[in-house]
Amino acid sequence: MVGFTAGTVFEPSRVRLALPTAQAGLGRRPLRTFAARFGHGLLGGSVMGIGCACALTLERALYLASPLTDPRVIEGTLINMVCLGLTFGTAAGLVFGLLAALEAPVDVTSAATPVSLLSSNRATAARQVLVLATTLTVAITLGGRLVVELLQGPLGPLRWGLVDGLFIGAVGGLGGALSYVLAFTAWGQWVVLTRVLLPLTGKLPWDPAAFLDDAYRRGVLRQTGAVYQFRHVRLQHHLGRTYRRRHDRFAPAAFPPRGPAPRSTEA
Repeated sequence: MVGFTAGTVFEPSRVRLALPTAQAGLGRRPLRTFAARFGHGLLGGSVMGIGCACALTLERALYLASPLTDPRVIEGTLINMVCLGLTFGTAAGLVFGLLAALEAPVDVTSAATPVSLLSSNRATAARQVLVLATTLTVAITLGGRLVVELLQGPLGPLRWGLVDGLFIGAVGGLGGALSYVLAFTAWGQWVVLTRVLLPLTGKLPWDPAAFLDDAYRRGVLRQTGAVYQFRHVRLQHHLGRTYRRRHDRFAPAAFPPRGPAPRSTEA
């Protein structure tokens, strides 16, 4: 969804959570950042609410033997799709938009080592889960009550009990927080791709940090802040040529010329 709406290549956020100060308050943060976050949250939350309504109908069909073709079931499903779509959409839009006010960019070049930067980002991801899960739970619980009261007349008698609202809010809050952290943060993508997916496909060792540190101690790589670099550019070119010879379908990335070629490139 973000790729379609933003139209750019997706990159994980490199941020830390910090309360806005007087020098860098909310007024200086671009309004378009909040609008973009609100739009993404509104779209994703609406889809999540519609999916929740369909899941509730399927649950009743499986455990209560209610026929899916019954007009009353179809009508109830459509009403739940509207109510839950508005509830989840507005809650996610507001929470993810306001989260932008607590995010401050991280200077990657100032990190001492790659491991220290990863540890810092892991702590930030844990704080984001805590903040998002709590605020989304409250927003969904209270927002659902407000949506039900507003649509009570046009859509007929609606119910939004406190216990049910808290349960749906907790599930949506925890699920939304974990989804955001795993997809939109550098540490989350590190876990999903570098620690799970790529090792399972045999493209990385199971402990990439230990592998890179071993290459650094053997003199193959060097550290420049939070970045590993090849110590000798000829080795990188040799490995690249070898890989391309073994993989005929591999097309190397093409970059526009930016002057003389550097002596070393990032690993």
